[in-house]
Formats: sequence, structure tokens, C-alpha cells
Amino acid sequence: MCAGPDLFAVLTVSASVVLGQALWESDQISTTICQWQQLRAAVLRDTVYLDGGNLWWSPKFVDGRTERLKDDLNPLGHMYTLNFSTPVETSDNISAILGVIETGGGGTNPRAPTYEDGALLGNDAEFFLYGGLMGRPHTTPDPPGNEVLYYEKYLYGPERPLNQPFNSKALGGNMTRYITYGGAASAPSENLAWYFSGMRSATWGKIYKPGANDNSSFDATEVSNTLITLNMERQRFETFKNDTLSPGIEGRANPELVWVPVGRRGILVALGGVVYPDFASAFAISANETASKWHSQRTVGGPGQLTRGCAVVARAQDGSSFNIYYYGGYDGLDSTKPFSSDVWVLSLPSFTWVKLATGGADGRAGHKCVTPYPDQMLAIGGYQGLTAAVPKCLDETIRVFNLTTGKWLTRYDPAVYANYTIPSAVVDKIGGSGTGGATATTPSPSWDATELAGIFNEQYPMSKITTFYPYASVGPANNTNPDAPPPDDGGDSGGGLPSYLPPVLGVVLGLVFLTMVAVLILLWRRRRLLRRSGTASEAGTEDTNGNRIASWLRGQPTEVKTPTLTNSSEYLPVSSTEVDSSVTGAAPPMSIAEMMDTGQIAELLR
Repeated sequence: MCAGPDLFAVLTVSASVVLGQALWESDQISTTICQWQQLRAAVLRDTVYLDGGNLWWSPKFVDGRTERLKDDLNPLGHMYTLNFSTPVETSDNISAILGVIETGGGGTNPRAPTYEDGALLGNDAEFFLYGGLMGRPHTTPDPPGNEVLYYEKYLYGPERPLNQPFNSKALGGNMTRYITYGGAASAPSENLAWYFSGMRSATWGKIYKPGANDNSSFDATEVSNTLITLNMERQRFETFKNDTLSPGIEGRANPELVWVPVGRRGILVALGGVVYPDFASAFAISANETASKWHSQRTVGGPGQLTRGCAVVARAQDGSSFNIYYYGGYDGLDSTKPFSSDVWVLSLPSFTWVKLATGGADGRAGHKCVTPYPDQMLAIGGYQGLTAAVPKCLDETIRVFNLTTGKWLTRYDPAVYANYTIPSAVVDKIGGSGTGGATATTPSPSWDATELAGIFNEQYPMSKITTFYPYASVGPANNTNPDAPPPDDGGDSGGGLPSYLPPVLGVVLGLVFLTMVAVLILLWRRRRLLRRSGTASEAGTEDTNGNRIASWLRGQPTEVKTPTLTNSSEYLPVSSTEVDSSVTGAAPPMSIAEMMDTGQIAELLR
């Protein structure tokens, strides 16, 4: 989908903020996230990076009105960040807490176009921007199909300064970035990342968003039966490898791929997605030992056919079970129906499904989930079913889920966390206790591949996994981003005074008044004392000094200097810890909105 010229950027700073604000309308006071479809995400240590996607905003104006959603075409090539040290209220306008870095791409430079879907593949130090759909073709050439952009945040070994965080890298061999709608997973402890299956064009050539190009040869309509592996063992000598999926392992669109720390090097588990050309009647589970081959395994129960959900993994404290949490998604057939709001758990090695929670009306698809702590999951972005003529905005751009209690929370607080404990509903199915000791250690009725049994009998060396929590809180526990208050009736459209200014002026002016009263009292007492002493010279001195003081008081301005409002940062807290970014301030309150893609997955599989 490609919108008109009324695009605008959000939450940039320094010199870029002027350009971003210039695309606002003159009487616009804020903007909030509506929907953010098919974004890409990666976690580097204490920060999640959010890139691309179909991002839509809901603007608000000084007279209180709102207008149609606006498509953020990302003309400045922004990538957003959320530091895990930042408290989050789920009702927040999260543009107040997102940081921004610039890729050097966007609409002003095709070096890094804004991609919908695809993935950020990385470890704890860097990530690569791989795959995804481009928007309408640029007037300048697109990036080469055998080259990707990567972001280098940290260097391996001793810390050293970085010259340029974003760089390009050739894929090599017969590799291409022209692939989308796959499943992505990263294993930082192994310095490996993967992109599973997805869709491509019939020619393996360029691919664009549905409707962005009149040439159907640029549509991603063919299933890719591939597994892309990124090896990051040697920094700046990373390699990409393309393997064909094992026979019997079907490619699919928008599955979830997770890495599970079991066995010698861990395993990959692919679940969900839409299988081409027919839709699956139940969840399809495939497992791959990262050092060998793929296997399929039947499961017990399950949510049925779902795609475009999100998945995270939680390990029992004793390593006896591994619980994959799957949230949201839809059937891939009808985007006009409400999307799933359920949280399901697939417990391994029993391969048993447990429905853990229902999220109410806020079902979503096309979102990303990350785990800042072992017991917490953040669901970021997404979009809702097109159940009405006007797309419904997300009630919460970020949702917070406690993996232990199976409950949705209203806030994320970096000071509150615990070890992961298996929910009682899952324990009831697999046995043992909250800390482990599962008694259901094989699937029912049996293993479909006996090799999997041997893998689950071997513990993964957890000492290889580096953790970076806990995180020190860098913001107030009730961090919010209030809209700028509108002016009084009859005022101009300048946006009104910030809410803190009247009380500050009241306090300061009150102190000035009290000081003046005190000075006048002292002068009056001094005058009485001088009169009693009868000393003419002292009386003359008092009169002269008194006139001087009164003259000085009259000559000073009584106005109080307004607190500095550099980019509204005093009332719009911004938490961006990007040391390589030149940003220092924030734009007026804005939010991020995403609207449904016009192409359903079913249509993409035609």
C-alpha cells in the first residue's frame, strides 16, 4: 500500500526533528500509534530494535478533532528502539519512550528502504536487515539483491570505538534478499540466526508490497522451500548459507520460528504459518537440530490454523521442559474477522498444547514479542482484524504478559522481575512442579522421529548463554506521554502552554512578591530607626539608598524565564540510549499507527 504525500516522520531529534515536524499540519498537537503491521525486531543486550513494517499514525489537533490515519512512509530511514530500563504503562503513547536511530535510508536514500516483513537476524552485538517487501519503486536504483545492510552495535572482544554502525555486506554465492513472509530466529550463544521458508517471486527477483507495482512478476506468490543460515562467529566475516528444506517439511508463509536451548547446539522449532497451496487443518510442527536435519512431530491439542502470531521460549529451571508461548494471529483466510487474543503454550518434549489466557477483544496479528526477563513477554505493534470500514486502532501498542502467572499486566517495570516458573495450568498437563521435574517427557502416542528423543535427553550448556538483566530503571514508574494541552477558547493554534508552566510561574511570581514585601518592611523599619536616632546624615543615606532600591526594583523585569522546552523534552520523556546516534531531543508527542495490509495471506498464496 502506498499513501499520498501527507506522510510524516516521528520522534527524531537534533537537525532531523525540524524536518519531521515540518510534515505535521500547522494545528496538529500530537499523534498516537494506531497500527504497526509486520515490523521486524531484534534484541541487542538491553535494547529491542524495531524496524520497518507498515506504520500508521492517528493525529490529534488543537481543537480536539482527529482525522484519517496517516501512513508513515519513513522518509528519513528511522529505526526505533526501546531500552528495557524504561518503564512502560500499556496505556502510554509510546512515542514518548522510543529512541530513534537513522539507517541512512528511507525515502531520501534507497540504501535502506523501509521494508515490510523480513527479519533482523543477529546475536548480542549486531544484526542484519534481511528480506522483506519494498514499497513503490524509487526513482533511484533499489539496493542490490545480493547485498544487505547490517548494524554493528558492539565489537567482539574488548570494547573499542565504532566508526560507522550501519554498513552493507554482500551475501555471496547464490544468495538473495528477495524473500519475505518467513520465520526468523536467532541464537546469540551460537552466533547463528535463521530465516525459514517464506514467499518469493516466480523468478527469485525483486518483490514489492501488494499493489505497489503493476507488474505481477514482482509479487511474492511462490513458497520458498529454503532455510537461510547466518553464521556470525567471525565479526565482519559473517557468512550466509542457503539450504533446501528436507523432504516432507513444507514451506509456509508467516510461521513462527524459535530456537530452543536443548541438545548439543539447540534446536529450531517452526510452528504455524500458512502452507501453500492448501491451508493446514492444524498446527504443523517441525523441528531441526541446528547441526543436522529437520523432523516433524505431531502435537496434542492446539489452537488450530494460525499465522502472523508471535512466539517466545521459556525454559524450566531444571531444563526438564521448554514452553513455547504463542500469542495472537489469525487463520490467514479471512482478515475481516476478529483476530486471536489467546495465549497458547506448546510444552516440549511432550509436545502438548495448553490454552493459558484469553486477551479479550484486543486480538492482533503481525506483531513481535520479546522477553526482557525470564518471566515477562512484551508484545509490540501489530494490527487488528478489519471488522469495520475504518481500521480499529490498537488499544495498547505494547502489551505486557507474565509468563509465570499467565496474566496480562498494565505495566512493565524493570525493577520487578523473577525467575520463570511453569504456570499451574501447564504443570497439570506435564506433571512436576513450577520449577521443573516434568513427568511427561515423550509425545503422545509416541515420537514421530526417534532422533528427537535423543536430542531432548541431552542438556544444552547454559553457561554459553549470556544474560544482561536486571536493568536499572531510567524513568518514572508511572511514565506517561500526555498530549500537549489545547489553548483556551479563542486562543490561537500554537498549541497552548505546557501543563507544568502555570504552577511554575505561580510559585516563582509568588516568591518575587514575598521578596518585595520583605524588602519594603526592612526599609520601613530602617526609616523608623533613623528617625529615632535623629541623625540627618543617616536619614539622608536611607532616603538615597531607599530610592536606589525602589528604582532597582522598578527597573527589573518581573517576568520569569520559561523553563527550556528543547523539543518538548521536559514533558515528553525520551529514553534513547543509542551512543552512536546524534539525537538529543524529542519531537512533540507522537505515536505510531499501523493499518492492515490490503493483501491477505490467502491472496498472497494464490
